[in-house]
Amino acid sequence: MRKLRGLGALFLLLAALVIGGCFLFPNHPPVAFFTFTYSSEDPLVVTLDASESFDEDGDEIVAYMWTFRDGVTIITPLDFTRTVTVQAITLEFPVEATYTVTLMVRDSRGETSKEPFVQEIVVPEPKES
Repeated sequence: MRKLRGLGALFLLLAALVIGGCFLFPNHPPVAFFTFTYSSEDPLVVTLDASESFDEDGDEIVAYMWTFRDGVTIITPLDFTRTVTVQAITLEFPVEATYTVTLMVRDSRGETSKEPFVQEIVVPEPKES
């Protein structure tokens, strides 16, 4: 009988640690960040690189959710939707202007960044050759 009580108490302790561990070590949301570079051949073409986005817990970033205004042509990846699993995308902007691009990221445990990373990209007028 004592053995059963001991096993029951051990089971309850383990269950409390597993459930309580979620509260002791919470999952932190990832942090979105990206840089951009202009194409040397065409300043209307810009590559956005989110490889510096990170997760404090070390969880893998599995989705990149981009927001930009209509009229932007996605060059890569070709099967692009506004949520992708690759860190970098290449865009062609329609005309010279200042464009606001926003990024949110999601980690492998389903947590999404709390704050979007927002950056303004000034696309210069193409130089005539």
